[in-house]
Amino acid sequence: MSTNLSGIGLRLREIRKKNDLTQPVMAAAIDVSDRTYKYYEQEKRELPALAAVKISEGFGVTLEWLLTGRGKVHKSDDPELAEACAIAVLSEAYGRGTNLPIDKLAKIIGFVAAQSAQTGETPAQVASHYFDTL
Repeated sequence: MSTNLSGIGLRLREIRKKNDLTQPVMAAAIDVSDRTYKYYEQEKRELPALAAVKISEGFGVTLEWLLTGRGKVHKSDDPELAEACAIAVLSEAYGRGTNLPIDKLAKIIGFVAAQSAQTGETPAQVASHYFDTL
């Protein structure tokens, strides 16, 4: 394996940097030693399936993207994400006293889910930004 970060190591570093984590913290998040994680990121050691699954689930990225660099980066068909988006939008609507029709709320929930999956922001953050624009 090379130390030229063009594959999975680059994607691991991207996830880690986006979440403002150090290598030791990232290593702890997936239950491996600091050195082992460093070797994954440097592509000196292959990422095992269990570690890949932990990263995918813990950071909301798809396994396909993590392992191959292809496909969607963030999970968008996650039932927990859908529920979180609905709660975020309905909470914002209620908290701000808006009286939007159900079809409009449904569209906002869809927008929040898409934005959250694409950007990695939490549904609550996206919903708050959206309602700030109303």
